[in-house]
Amino acid sequence: MDTIQLETFFTVIKHKNFSKAAEILNVSQPTVSARIRNLEFELNCQLFEKDGKNITLSEEGKVFVHYAKNILINLNHSKEAIQHSRFNSIKVGFAPGFTYSFITQMIKAILSIENIEVSIYEGKDSQILNEQIISGDLDLVFTRNFIAHKSYIVSEFLFEDKLVLICGKNHRLANAETLKPQDLADETLICYQRHTPLWEEIERHFIGVPNIKRIEVGNNEMVKSVVGSGIGVAITPFLGVNEEEKNQLTVINIQEVDSTPNKVYVQYRKNSIIEKPVKKMIYSIINHELEM
Repeated sequence: MDTIQLETFFTVIKHKNFSKAAEILNVSQPTVSARIRNLEFELNCQLFEKDGKNITLSEEGKVFVHYAKNILINLNHSKEAIQHSRFNSIKVGFAPGFTYSFITQMIKAILSIENIEVSIYEGKDSQILNEQIISGDLDLVFTRNFIAHKSYIVSEFLFEDKLVLICGKNHRLANAETLKPQDLADETLICYQRHTPLWEEIERHFIGVPNIKRIEVGNNEMVKSVVGSGIGVAITPFLGVNEEEKNQLTVINIQEVDSTPNKVYVQYRKNSIIEKPVKKMIYSIINHELEM
């Protein structure tokens, strides 16, 4: 019994005809008949009965369907497990707003794991990262305020990444210990990813604040570069600014905005082979966050 026989079996069930099954599978009708005949010989039963021009499952065939599905699932899972056991390949996606030093910390953890190959991507936003892990395009994602409610996805809350205001050292607000949204009147707000639900929440706090100009740039690193040059201010996750950058930037708590939910979740596909290296990477990132 092999996957070819089982796939042929299910194709015949679907189309109720050997000739049609042969056409779908791109083989001859005698080949389909031989596969089913060999399967019946191995099981010592008759799987199909004729019903006019069509064929239907026999009573023995109906019993076998359930087991055949499980056999195919287990065969596919075993192939996946064997592939990962040889050399693990993990695709990781990060939501925007993490510093390069934060991601570097994870890479250091990766280097200490043998027989693993990791590809790292910065996702456009958390919602898209969710879609990518559900579809299998990614194995591990770090998202903000989004989780995938799927039985085959493990979702764990890591920490709250508080939103802060950043500005250049010579900016008029640089010496403030804390700010209110009204303090940004007549300011230029440098933004990134304004289409996301997180930014929609942030924008609610600035309703009624007069004369705020908004300039959107390409990524979080560009936000910090522009603000560090003395142009405008920005709202960013606290973990979006590393210690070295704080020499050029002032980080200030901004009332109301800092209470905006910005929960960081780690999510990964259930797979016993990659679970150990995944958890090692997760612990490394948690330790990095706690040290900051």
